[in-house]
Amino acid sequence: MSDTPPNMKKLPHLSEDLIWKIMVKADPKTVGQCRTLSKGWNFRLCTNLFVKANYKENKDRSKSVIVGIGYPPGDYNSVWFVRAYIQSGRQVQFNIPMDANQYGFYSVIGSENGIICIKISLGGLNSRLLIWNPVSDKRRYVTDEASKHSAHAISLYAFGFLEDEIEYRIVHVYKRAFRQRNMSWSLYTSFEREWTHSGMFESDVQKLGPKYIVNNGIVYWIGWQGADFFEPAYIVTFNLRIQMFHEAKIPPDVPSDYNSLTYFNDGVGYISYRNLAFSRQVLVWQMKRNGDHNIHWERMIRVSGLGIPYTPSLFVGNDIITVMECRGGSGSANDAVRTDFLISRLKYMESRREHLVHRTWQEHVNVKTITMHSDGLYMV
Repeated sequence: MSDTPPNMKKLPHLSEDLIWKIMVKADPKTVGQCRTLSKGWNFRLCTNLFVKANYKENKDRSKSVIVGIGYPPGDYNSVWFVRAYIQSGRQVQFNIPMDANQYGFYSVIGSENGIICIKISLGGLNSRLLIWNPVSDKRRYVTDEASKHSAHAISLYAFGFLEDEIEYRIVHVYKRAFRQRNMSWSLYTSFEREWTHSGMFESDVQKLGPKYIVNNGIVYWIGWQGADFFEPAYIVTFNLRIQMFHEAKIPPDVPSDYNSLTYFNDGVGYISYRNLAFSRQVLVWQMKRNGDHNIHWERMIRVSGLGIPYTPSLFVGNDIITVMECRGGSGSANDAVRTDFLISRLKYMESRREHLVHRTWQEHVNVKTITMHSDGLYMV
């Protein structure tokens, strides 16, 4: 031990306002691990005001894409997940905190404010919904309402938060046959912790697309019609707060060969893509609600000469994130099929593509779900 006594220095005083600003800018994982002797600060870091401010400050920094991979032919059933951060392409582990064993599967329903909603099937039979915050590892289980309507033509979930609130809701939409005009719905609320609301609405839509966007407490789907349901005809919305459905016709000059919804400019965008001979064109439309029933459409971006794969694409800042799968093999009976999986960033302003993730499976697998996720401290 040294004979020299330690020097004592007074640290500069940090005001509570400055500490607050520092903690708001800190990433959610750091804040989640923070412990203090001050009961007052422990309480402040758990308040709704802090949780919302911290998420708003960090959501773009921690933005990542979670891709579910699984075997055919199921549309949504995933066995593995690949998670990659949008800015750096860094891959991280994404392990569901519940083992579904070799006969079960997972299906990501949605993510908002750092909370993920996942359908889990145990042994391929019993199923339930998992509401999970990967940062805090807090979780809650919800009964699987869709299990009552497994034979229906439409049986879809959507997950989202009320606008500027800490309450989330899950809506389940279903109808028995495509020819029916009536769609039914039931609603789960995090405050009541039950499927306590239900209703029915008359719709001109034959089929709702499985992909949806939630923005400011409003759920958006594409409504499909025509032979084999290849014609996007309506934008269907559901207000999570007032529990009302509305439909708005898609203008005839908007749809194309490929159609998908995406987040865009802190709102909702519509991506249409056409590939005719040597002519490729990607259009991004901004959708803005004009009252309860109408939607105002504005064409924001047109990219020529660049194509996107026929899987849901996500608009992030000035880039388009695309996910592509391709298979190889000689075609012989003894030759194993190889599946290559690629996440790319399409820098349309520079007319170039940048690969973020490349994974290979020595078997036939498919992309099942594509979900945008940002870390947060919201409670489940």
